[in-house]
Amino acid sequence: MSLDYRAFLPTGAGDPVVLPYFGGTRVDAPARRLQVAPVPDIELVPGWWAFRIEGRRARPIEPAAPVDLGDRPAVRGHWAGGWLFASGRECDRIALAPVEEPAPLARCTARRWHSGELLLETLDFEDDAEVEARRALEEERPIAGLRGVAPSLRAAFGFALAAAVGGRMDIPVSPREAAGRVHAIADGGRDAAVAMLEGLAAERRRHTAIANAERQRRAVVAVAATARPRGRVRAGDPAERADAALEAAGARMLSCRRSGPGLLEVRFVCAGERFVAVVDPGSLQVFDAGICLAGADREVTLDSLPSVIREAIDTDRLSITRR
Repeated sequence: MSLDYRAFLPTGAGDPVVLPYFGGTRVDAPARRLQVAPVPDIELVPGWWAFRIEGRRARPIEPAAPVDLGDRPAVRGHWAGGWLFASGRECDRIALAPVEEPAPLARCTARRWHSGELLLETLDFEDDAEVEARRALEEERPIAGLRGVAPSLRAAFGFALAAAVGGRMDIPVSPREAAGRVHAIADGGRDAAVAMLEGLAAERRRHTAIANAERQRRAVVAVAATARPRGRVRAGDPAERADAALEAAGARMLSCRRSGPGLLEVRFVCAGERFVAVVDPGSLQVFDAGICLAGADREVTLDSLPSVIREAIDTDRLSITRR
């Protein structure tokens, strides 16, 4: 079934269009990105919405039913914790949570929206491999000897097991943090998951020790008032500048707020994962990157942080310290 673009494009002045909203200040139509215009008394939450297009701005009207996505590229794989594992290495977050969450390791098809986010389309037929892998997940045993396991199922299993064990150990873990070790966890079971999580927790403790030492050496207020970080002070509203910096870097700002004197807390999405950074509102230089950078947080700005995050993902060195 082909995609009916009339669902997106206005046929007359002021006609509404239906688009998915993923959070933040922008929404993507097939041919362009639009600024979301706030509307009093409307709480805009992620989901499908009818928008009225006014130039380069999209004004939300009301929630709407999803449109057909048949012409968007399909991505097939296995579900684990809100992510679709499409291969042994590739995974993406499902951008809008389904009404009913699929079973762990369910075989799924998603469609990639114009902005790159994945939208869940269907749950697909499973075979014995998914059934047996789900049973092994419940028992926290490895699947090394299980036949017919696709790379995407093996990766989804490894992350799902790490997340389950991490939940009991109070060590949260992201697919981006576990990506390079999910196959070892799938083959090693619970013991392999525990070893990975303990290493991740130790790295986070080292980061915390470095951050505490920095706070003891120089109070945040003193830093903001008398030792401004390096970097030019930028004109304009700090939230708008943070949004523009992340947009230019290929990330999406979700929200930001003043978190203390001379501090701006910015929440954003990069590579499907959510991050929280604390930056200087004037220069956007980073105080706390929200990931382990071995004390080098101040060497980056909000503009460059997304590329640092992507490098950490590509080299299996990502460790998230703020959530």
